[in-house]
Amino acid sequence: MTGFTRRESPTLFGQAPAGYRLTERSRVIGSGDADFTRARDLIWLWRIQTGSRFLPVQMPERVIVGVVSQFRIPFGPLRPMVTCRVFSVVDEPRLAGFAHEAIRGHPQSGWESFLVELGADGDVTLRVRVVSRASAWWMRAAGPAAHVALLLLLRRNLRSLDAHLR
Repeated sequence: MTGFTRRESPTLFGQAPAGYRLTERSRVIGSGDADFTRARDLIWLWRIQTGSRFLPVQMPERVIVGVVSQFRIPFGPLRPMVTCRVFSVVDEPRLAGFAHEAIRGHPQSGWESFLVELGADGDVTLRVRVVSRASAWWMRAAGPAAHVALLLLLRRNLRSLDAHLR
């Protein structure tokens, strides 16, 4: 699996470009090689999205560079459609995951990444990074409430693999 290098992607490791906001959250989700391997495989099978209660509209079987996914995100009475294209897949001995970009009418402009890392201490950490700015009028109108909604969705993301690992 190949994609952009770490230096080319602000979503994976860098700073946000001007006009974009970087939001990053992480959580220890397991311990040891077996949990790391399981979490890596789950990420590539879209389990963060489905475990976060996103409703698949178009979900390729597996995450690979170039695939397009489309989900509806239940948030209260709302079900906004999000469409993204995977542009980077990371597959290293202690780090794995992917990054995708918002496309075609996504309510936000930007990128998001999901990485799982096996630390030297054996902890398996899931890290979600979002580099974004509002693109839909209703997201801009929501102002600070839109960021609060993002934080709630990130909390869902960080707990999405729990049933599979504990």
